[in-house]
Amino acid sequence: MTAIEEHALTLDPEEARRVRQERLEQIGRWVLPLAIMILAIWLWDRICVWNDIPKYILPRPGVVLQTLFDDAGLLFSSLLV
Repeated sequence: MTAIEEHALTLDPEEARRVRQERLEQIGRWVLPLAIMILAIWLWDRICVWNDIPKYILPRPGVVLQTLFDDAGLLFSSLLV
């Protein structure tokens, strides 16, 4: 038996429930925002594709990311002004 399993056996049911609830809350603090961000970026991309929006009006997320990498030096130097 591992140390974690031994510790889990020594917890009373109320303590185990509280620990489990805290763990779920900690995971939920970053999983839900991450899922919403991924969904929003996917939806942005799909809207650009489905509506055939020109990239000069609304670029796809991949184009924005590529431009950030390609022009990182110029963009970073502009931040220092």
